[in-house]
Amino acid sequence: MKGKQILIATLLACGAAYAQTKVVVDPGKRYQLFEGWGTSLCWWAELVGAWDEANYKKMLGAVADPDTGLGYNIFRYNIGGGDQPGHRHLTKGDGGAAVPGYKPTERGDYDWTADPNQRNVLFWLAKQVKDPIFEAFSNSPPWWMTKSGCVSGGVNGADNLKSDYFDDFADYLSEVAKHFKQEWGITFRTVEPFNEPSAGWWNANGSQEGCGFKNKQSEMIVELGRALKKKGLFPETSVSAADESNIGDALARFNSYSAEARSYMFQVNTHSYSGYDSRANLYNAAFAADKRIWQSESGPLSRDDKIDITLWMANVILHDLRDMKANAWVDWQVADPGDNWRTIAVNHKRQTFSYAPRFYMHAAFSRAIRPGSRFIDSDNNNTIAAIRPDSSLVIVALNMGSSDVKYAFDLSKFATIGSKAKVQRFTLPAALKADSDIDVLGKSVTVTAKAQSIVTLVIENATGGVCEASEIIPYVKIHNGGWNKLTDIKVNPGDSLVLGPHPWDGGRWTWKGPNDFYYLGREVYFKDMQWQSSGIYTGTYVNPYGCESTYDVKIVVDDPEHPYVEPEKPDTSKVALMPRIAAGKVAVSKIGSDLQISAPHGTAQLTIYDMQGVLMMRRLINGTATIPVEQFSQKPYVVKISSAGKNIYQKIFR
Repeated sequence: MKGKQILIATLLACGAAYAQTKVVVDPGKRYQLFEGWGTSLCWWAELVGAWDEANYKKMLGAVADPDTGLGYNIFRYNIGGGDQPGHRHLTKGDGGAAVPGYKPTERGDYDWTADPNQRNVLFWLAKQVKDPIFEAFSNSPPWWMTKSGCVSGGVNGADNLKSDYFDDFADYLSEVAKHFKQEWGITFRTVEPFNEPSAGWWNANGSQEGCGFKNKQSEMIVELGRALKKKGLFPETSVSAADESNIGDALARFNSYSAEARSYMFQVNTHSYSGYDSRANLYNAAFAADKRIWQSESGPLSRDDKIDITLWMANVILHDLRDMKANAWVDWQVADPGDNWRTIAVNHKRQTFSYAPRFYMHAAFSRAIRPGSRFIDSDNNNTIAAIRPDSSLVIVALNMGSSDVKYAFDLSKFATIGSKAKVQRFTLPAALKADSDIDVLGKSVTVTAKAQSIVTLVIENATGGVCEASEIIPYVKIHNGGWNKLTDIKVNPGDSLVLGPHPWDGGRWTWKGPNDFYYLGREVYFKDMQWQSSGIYTGTYVNPYGCESTYDVKIVVDDPEHPYVEPEKPDTSKVALMPRIAAGKVAVSKIGSDLQISAPHGTAQLTIYDMQGVLMMRRLINGTATIPVEQFSQKPYVVKISSAGKNIYQKIFR
């Protein structure tokens, strides 16, 4: 009996030693396109930017170099509010929290010499980093716009922007963005008016800038969007929001925004300090609304003290990318004074720096997963996978446990895959080193993730993958009746109609139809239908894996006085562009306040849109026409000409 027990124990021990976790990596399931890694510039840049140029260049190389540094390409510039003269309480970040504002008084001029140190850092990064992305963000309006007269917050954490200064704050932020673009050649892709606006912890006389903004976020976004548009910055510069500290708060606020607010907002920003169970829901909401999602600030605010801080942060990064599918991951401040917060330790007196343990951990991700990578599916919760622009597969596996874990990565769903995996290992307390290459055998690679470590694999020539589109069920409801599966619909004038196809959850629906109809969302509601609404409507569904399905719905409003006419189909066998207007024969010129249009070979449709895509004019043209456009002269507009359902001319006029 004792011998049998020994044998069983030996077999179990051997089994444990050779047990491995199978992970299937599927390139057919494609997720977010990754824009890159980054950091806020406040508050460290306020101090580093005052170093001797040779010294701060070395430090910034550690931030930006993709081979020996972190390879960061995203930088968030803080537009300071600027506190009231005499206030001396902005002491955080070794004093870097006292960010100067560009308009120190309400009636005075802008001071464009302000904030030279942060700008020194920004300008160097703009010159040295390949394809950088810049965002401007505000922690507080200028002091004279606040209720408390203080940029660190309101009384008892209350909302602090004066109720009649929403447009003034929007003008301030947009004017700074405009000056950076026109005078200094820096284009902010987004401007964020908030920072943790619902947290409730921004109080007057605090140690950093902050402004409560629990209420009226939509109104502020609209004011800022309108200001950017008025100054000719939108849509190249759009609004991002709301940089809540809790992901659940970010979701709740985004769901509350008006349609106009969302139209100016191309990007959802959230911090990942807490609310981790809302990661997937925030992604679903942003994806359905066709918005990017950035993890725009993070750190160990809610850390578990039982876990090593570096591994804890690695877990935050992995799940922000895996579960929230963030298009970018941005650190708070890369050179924070706090031991647990910093990635790079700096000595401002000596103008020197050194690497904290988090530097090597971040580099295990950021040197391998580069901007332009596409995340793909890996079916293990401790791993992420991505395809780089150079067709290399990157796999990162995190082991926070006390025992080694052996992973067998199944790569059979790739059409081609390289024969070797290059290996990098991060180990505590602070080391990132290359290990020996591992053979890829039979489209599988096996690697051991040591206890409390990160292993990064890079495999070349990763191609293929089958994207499986979702089946569409064409549900329709006519005039408050029941749901039916129809794609050929006839209704009477005055009827209501709802198109409500499935899949109903996840993914993104868009619709196009006659008369330049466009709608973002699944269910389309028509009320009091008339003959003008007759036509073919195309619904497009992009599932969570990035696979696209489309279907057409023919809707006919049965009006005897306006019988339905089937849309003309282009005769593509005769000409490349159009059957009715030959390529190159359309001429459009602007003379004074008129457009002179010549379409000599037939009837064409002219449409004019603003830069936000709002239709402003539609005309039929037969031959030549003179179109007055003086009413559009204050802003850019897009002129499109189409015939037989195809665009044959498009140009922006300013």
